[in-house]
Amino acid sequence: MVSSSDDDENNSNANEKSYSVDYEVSPEVEATRKPTPPTNPNLPKVLVAGGGIAGLITAAACKRKGMEVVVFEKVTKYKPFGGPIQLQCNSQGALDSIDPRMAEEVFARGIITGDRVNGLLDGISGEWFYRFDTRQPCYMNGLPLTLVLSRYDLLDILREGVGDENIMMGTIVDEYEHTNDGKVIAKLTDGTTHEGDVLIGCDGIRSKIRKQMRNGQETKLAYAGYAVYTAVCDYSQPFREPQYTDPSKIGYQVFLGPKQYFVSSDVGEGKQQYYAFLEVPEGGQDIYASCDDWPTYKEMLLDRFNGWAPAIKERLECTKPEDIELRDVCDVLPDPRWVDRRVALLGDSAHAVQPNLGQGGGQAIESAYVLADELSKCEGKKGVELALVRYATRRFLRTSSIHGLSRFSSLMNTFYRRYLGDEPYDWYPEPVRKFWESVAKLKIPHPGSVMGQIILMGSMPVILEYVGAGFFGLLPEWLAGAATGNGKDRVPRNQVPGISAPLRDLKPDDFKMKGIPGIAK
Repeated sequence: MVSSSDDDENNSNANEKSYSVDYEVSPEVEATRKPTPPTNPNLPKVLVAGGGIAGLITAAACKRKGMEVVVFEKVTKYKPFGGPIQLQCNSQGALDSIDPRMAEEVFARGIITGDRVNGLLDGISGEWFYRFDTRQPCYMNGLPLTLVLSRYDLLDILREGVGDENIMMGTIVDEYEHTNDGKVIAKLTDGTTHEGDVLIGCDGIRSKIRKQMRNGQETKLAYAGYAVYTAVCDYSQPFREPQYTDPSKIGYQVFLGPKQYFVSSDVGEGKQQYYAFLEVPEGGQDIYASCDDWPTYKEMLLDRFNGWAPAIKERLECTKPEDIELRDVCDVLPDPRWVDRRVALLGDSAHAVQPNLGQGGGQAIESAYVLADELSKCEGKKGVELALVRYATRRFLRTSSIHGLSRFSSLMNTFYRRYLGDEPYDWYPEPVRKFWESVAKLKIPHPGSVMGQIILMGSMPVILEYVGAGFFGLLPEWLAGAATGNGKDRVPRNQVPGISAPLRDLKPDDFKMKGIPGIAK
């Protein structure tokens, strides 16, 4: 049974109708919602270095399997920070497999964006370059729709799943040591030590655990070539171009252009979160990176995106100058060295990716599910080392493929040219540059843009299916992902009973490109 209501706290538009699913919870779903079992002394004791998203979900997953867990987190108190985080259907499916009750809390607090039109737009005109439908992988595989929620809310949900009594705040794992009796000792910076059967390094992209594991070798962070300016702005006023900006119909947008692009997503309550990606040489030798010529990042961005689509200017003008943060975008090249006997890496320490696909947290959740699954198979406390090897084997190719797709997406976004001759490349000789600048005035569609749209129309549904749902279950799990389909630990479902969501006034044609591939609108 579906009911509608005019009052929905999850809705960014108070006048928008909403619906909720009121059917009873099936026995199959109810069976998966069983309480966390008591600690099983025959299972490994798991130490977790780092209490961010990766560390907390790892501990929560292991605890749900009956393992004793201890998390070491450097901050003394969790506080609200950063903007919202996007969770796509694969990460929600994995979370649902780990603990349906945690997943339901995420559903309840999140804002669904996957039920709207998402896509790429020309940064100058603001017109659609390619629209895509993120609902299909969810409907076809029984997975929840993409949503966004406060990063702090997610940490709060995960922390509750772990239990405060299992989290040691204000502590940092400095190094580890294997013992002769099959244990591992975590040595903290305060001089204390803790013994366990396994240590999981979830201590981020600059991981101390990873450095020791690789014999003191510093892992080079791969700079993506962009500075990113991000903020959350109030975007509740009327819009100049509602067909390209209306949050009731549009969820996630990427405005494309040479050497820069602008990503924006509705995050509920009339707010938008955006990321302005500017191509900047490593080291920041660029006036836009130093920002010396402008009093604030806001004024710099208004200058940099001058002449771009009105939707971008609207978002920037709605932003408080002090709310804009500068971040460098880095990732870590795939490296299969995730395991050292009873120590393993997870999250950014193992598979950091660029943010273009919104998969950083999602891949950590998938990895946590696999890790807990493998450790729960240990007979007594033996077999831990082999379990960690199996975990790394099941996850390496999947995370590496997501890493590659994220990089390719970023590269494609900044190579976009609308017309032949637009923004000639810096390495062109001056006569060649002038020639192409004159050609640009003729408004001839750029061959790269034409071919790019054709390729996207053929490949994007496949990419969305692979990232979100593991490609129809046809691929082996080590390539397709973990718990993204309807596996043994979850029941297929798109929505949780009793949790309302906006009723969108959208038709199938709203998601489709119309016209000849290459120049479709």
